[in-house]
Amino acid sequence: MKNGSVKNRGIVYLVLVLLTIGCGLKANPVPQASEVAKTKYDPQLILTAEEKAVVLAWQLQNINGRISHFNVEKSELGSRGNVCKDCPRSFEKIGQVPVMNSGNGKQKFGFTDSQVDKGKTYSYRLGICDASGVCSESQIVEIDFK
Repeated sequence: MKNGSVKNRGIVYLVLVLLTIGCGLKANPVPQASEVAKTKYDPQLILTAEEKAVVLAWQLQNINGRISHFNVEKSELGSRGNVCKDCPRSFEKIGQVPVMNSGNGKQKFGFTDSQVDKGKTYSYRLGICDASGVCSESQIVEIDFK
């Protein structure tokens, strides 16, 4: 009897060791990358100074309807002559432009920022977003608002 219980105990320990080796945290879960994040979009953002506003214009091809909207973000660099180009920038979202999925052709988009002051330098960028809210950032474009 003693020999049988030692054998059973050994099997139980072996099973427990195998279970603990086979289970556990392998790595932190990583969400799948969005198609928008995988694709490098270059919207060619163009800024124009109007009388009391900065007008943003761009065009982009919405391949297979992957893009759902653009987040328009702005950073104020300071007044002319007092701009720190190498300082870290903080952008704030100032608007959102929806995308109407109308095929795979190039579409034109625009946004007007009327919250600007003369004599200041502003930077703008776009967040190119999919339906789940995953965004990739465009290039940063600056303008001296005179």
